[in-house]
Amino acid sequence: MKDIISASRRTDIPAFYLNWFIQRIREGFVEVQNPFYPQAVKRVLLDTEHVEWFVFWSRNYSHFLKKRAVFEGYQLFFHFTILSPSVLEKSSMLIKRQLRQLEELVKFYGAQRIVWRYDPLVFWQEGNTVQSNFNGREFEFLAREISQLGLKSCTTSVATPYAKFQRRLRQKFPNVRLLDPSAAFVKSTVSSMVEIAEKHQIKIEACCSDFLLKIVGVQKAACINGHYLNRLTGKKKVSEARAPSRAQCACTRSIDIGDYRRQPCYFGCIYCYANPLWK
Repeated sequence: MKDIISASRRTDIPAFYLNWFIQRIREGFVEVQNPFYPQAVKRVLLDTEHVEWFVFWSRNYSHFLKKRAVFEGYQLFFHFTILSPSVLEKSSMLIKRQLRQLEELVKFYGAQRIVWRYDPLVFWQEGNTVQSNFNGREFEFLAREISQLGLKSCTTSVATPYAKFQRRLRQKFPNVRLLDPSAAFVKSTVSSMVEIAEKHQIKIEACCSDFLLKIVGVQKAACINGHYLNRLTGKKKVSEARAPSRAQCACTRSIDIGDYRRQPCYFGCIYCYANPLWK
């Protein structure tokens, strides 16, 4: 079996560290530090003899599209986060600019190799007002535009209330508290997403948020799915064994090459579990 390289759940490599990644490909390997045991370092080979797929995760593929020739010889899969801007992010992309990038990715690689992520959803209360980063009007616009490009699914989740997320939130918005994921407002919002998406023949898939599966129309996501990737190539080149990266994850085996410590993300999302430059 050959490897699937995830680039990366830990930071936005296409947006901020693509030149570094290209250099690693040219040298044929990358040294990956264990995020929990920094003294443990593993050498990961990146040549086409050992790697079948690169799975990218990003909000901005403009740099990648200029450099895409570097990746010829590899199979490529893309997670593209196109999410309504909110006060929880230091900087965000213009949605129309992202849609132009998505159109280019579809032209070069096909819709079946791209997943749209409207992810994560965040729900909070300030005083008596309940709010969310979900924007129904924008989501409807996105679903219509993205479905016309041939994409058939949208991955979402509810942000995990990690201690560092709650600490950042208190520092920036001291009067705000997060809503419990079981709150009726959460369920009604996701139900609205499903209703809008279904009008445009898009299915909603939940990543590491199994409580959303109780909502009619929500399916479980496997963001890296070896079985699906093998179907795309018509050959069993990569492992189909489950290898969850966290609780409720349905992903199959891959190797993530990002670095939480040395590769902070400049989008600065307060809710991020990685290392956002949010201040």
